[in-house]
Amino acid sequence: MLIRAVTTVALYCPRCGKLNLHDISHFAVGHEPSDLVCSCGYQQATVMRAGAFQFELTIPCVMCQSTHHLFFDRRVLRHIEVEKIYCPSENFELGFIGRHDAIEATRHLHKSEFCRLWQDGTSEEDIRSQQIVLEVLNKVHDIAGEQHIYCMCGAHQMTADLLPEGVLLTCLSCGSYELIPATEAVLARLYETDSIVMTGIEAMSHEK
Repeated sequence: MLIRAVTTVALYCPRCGKLNLHDISHFAVGHEPSDLVCSCGYQQATVMRAGAFQFELTIPCVMCQSTHHLFFDRRVLRHIEVEKIYCPSENFELGFIGRHDAIEATRHLHKSEFCRLWQDGTSEEDIRSQQIVLEVLNKVHDIAGEQHIYCMCGAHQMTADLLPEGVLLTCLSCGSYELIPATEAVLARLYETDSIVMTGIEAMSHEK
């Protein structure tokens, strides 16, 4: 009898947009978190053992600005071909878990469907725009994690909402808001700064 002792976790990277496949040995997962890192260097998740037969997958989610703690039974995973991993708050697809070859087949199927949709009218410009929105959200999330987003009222506690045209920041203290447009130029500036100042006129500070 062949017992499958390796599970593959495939996650979409919010920085580069690629679907990265991580092969996880059931015997190698320890009680300390192990990082699952994208080929671009972005840390996508951590995995660790949780009890005798479970492991915990922890995913920082840029969609809902929270961290998802997902638990999987190793005995069940041995019989799973492929299942999708979702952000439960936004119902957004984060990736897959299951057999490596089944996930690869699913990825190729999605590519074929993607190409068909592109031929039906989805332009390369639209695809790049969607990627930029996620990259802007990811960078805003990084800056917020350092508490370097400031409002002119003096507060730095914000909410971030993902919109088709960008990321909408709202101050939890005074209610003022600022739209960070999802454009190539704004994204380049976000990578050059370590803070965002909500002024109602200019969204970003270049203070280093």
